[in-house]
Amino acid sequence: MFPKKSDPNEKVAALKSPEEIRQQLEDHIMTLQSVGASKYARSVKAAVAKWEKDLNIITDTIDCWMLTQKKWMYLESIFSGEDIKQQLPDQARKFTKIDGKWSTIMSSVEKNKNVRFQCCQADGAGRLGDLQTVGNQLDALQKSLTTYLDSKKMAFPRFYSLSEEDLLQILGSSRTETIQKYLLKLFDACKSLSFGPGGKTIESMNSDEGETYGFVMPVKPEGNVEEWMGRVDDEMKRTLHYMIKESVFFYARENRIEWIRKQLGMIAIIGTQIWWTYSVEDVFKRVAEDKHAMKNELAKETDDINTLIALIRTDIETNLRRSINCLIILDVHQRDIVDAFVRDSKLSAKEFAWESQLRFYWDLGTDDILIRQCTGILEYCYEYMGLNTRLVITPLTDRCIMTLTTALTFNLGGAPAGPAGTGKTETVRDLAKALALRCLVTCCGETLDYVALGMNFSGLIQTGFWGCFDEFNRINREVLSVVSAQIKTVQNGLVKKSKIINFMEQDIPLIPSIGIFITMNPGYAGRSELPDNLKALFRPVTMCAPGLVMICENMLMSEGFNTAKVLAKKMVTLYRLSKEQLSSQYHYEFGLRPIKSVLV
Repeated sequence: MFPKKSDPNEKVAALKSPEEIRQQLEDHIMTLQSVGASKYARSVKAAVAKWEKDLNIITDTIDCWMLTQKKWMYLESIFSGEDIKQQLPDQARKFTKIDGKWSTIMSSVEKNKNVRFQCCQADGAGRLGDLQTVGNQLDALQKSLTTYLDSKKMAFPRFYSLSEEDLLQILGSSRTETIQKYLLKLFDACKSLSFGPGGKTIESMNSDEGETYGFVMPVKPEGNVEEWMGRVDDEMKRTLHYMIKESVFFYARENRIEWIRKQLGMIAIIGTQIWWTYSVEDVFKRVAEDKHAMKNELAKETDDINTLIALIRTDIETNLRRSINCLIILDVHQRDIVDAFVRDSKLSAKEFAWESQLRFYWDLGTDDILIRQCTGILEYCYEYMGLNTRLVITPLTDRCIMTLTTALTFNLGGAPAGPAGTGKTETVRDLAKALALRCLVTCCGETLDYVALGMNFSGLIQTGFWGCFDEFNRINREVLSVVSAQIKTVQNGLVKKSKIINFMEQDIPLIPSIGIFITMNPGYAGRSELPDNLKALFRPVTMCAPGLVMICENMLMSEGFNTAKVLAKKMVTLYRLSKEQLSSQYHYEFGLRPIKSVLV
């Protein structure tokens, strides 16, 4: 008998897992084979052949039945809503016809649950053919639905970061507010949009931490969702460009603390970085006349840090505390750079020690921000970053960032490699934050195929986002050989400065800010060596032991500790002794991650 699951909310019964039936079929087939091989089976040979044929038909029918049912259940959950029927009337009509055939088949099963009858005798012994026909029609409908979704993704490429179910929920709803719960998947730090009276305009963007800023020009949510969401994306970048330009103008005209209080977290950071770059280069110009100019700059930056540390120890609001926390981390790094210039007597802006730093400029010619490092020039991308934390920059991080930006300059990818907990992925993400660019992290495994990776790349190409693929060497070698051709296609387009490239048999726009990075843990079980043609597409960088003392010192300082240097040494010594003296346990870990979890 066919079992079924009963659900009062379901119009049509569905089959449960037929594992018990499959087991009985295997047993019966083996029994028939034994009987057929016997020398005494002549008199029943025709009956044995008939039963063998029926059992094979039953096996094929059940396999086809379960596969078709899976397709039907997926599409039924989509087309059960009234909104999606209005959005996709043609597909909805096709599904209604298919659903009628499927309902007829399942109604027949409810009336007679005998397995042999349903698989071999019902509908003139044509049950298998009926199921195959329904399955083919569902496949065609699924392909039509996928084509429709692809067209929406190409109209608003951020939709590539959503699952098909989430995207259908958005497209199938007539309410503009439906998009709200998916915004964190679409934007890096936007949790919600604020609508004006009557929901006729979108007036501001809000972060998960509670930070908010208003658009210069409110956006009207009119037309298809992909159209007005595209306008929201454009207005986000336009507003942030205007706000950053204004903040940079007023930085030198106001008290720094008062200036910080007025700014968004990301604007306070980029404004500080632009003015720090200008200040240091101005010192290089004056140092020939004033030999103490660099020392004076160092003293000024030290005073700025002490002022921020004193402020963070007072009772201030949470968002301002987060902003100052990030500023202290960056200010300490900038102070250390100037300190090294004083110590090593660096007197020219042409020195490699200065050119190797990540430097931020407001370019008057383009009226935009340019980021320089070594020979590379990168653009600021104006993705709203909210109040995300920033990474403590150590000499190891500096070298990794310099390698990655150089790779981007030559239109290559970056490949940080090293043990777990050395900051490979976090360094890539922190560099993306510095450029106000979204970085999407994908955890790779043996189940990942070239189609899934191709869809991922397609989204990155059209948005210009960065993709960081963790544990990339866990992917099967057969897949990696195809992936290398996909990445090569993207890099060739960047070299030729193409605006449109042919990728996976589609012509799609190429946004030049795209970056593809891979991280690897070499020497671990289940990892494979990358093919040589894939290695050539990435600039390698080895990540060894992180500078724990410097990281602890910076994090303690950012929380308001004046004696951070002494406390950091004690903290690291405590964890080092714990690792050396305590017995080895699988749940013990005394590396960077547990130290950060204690300090944050």
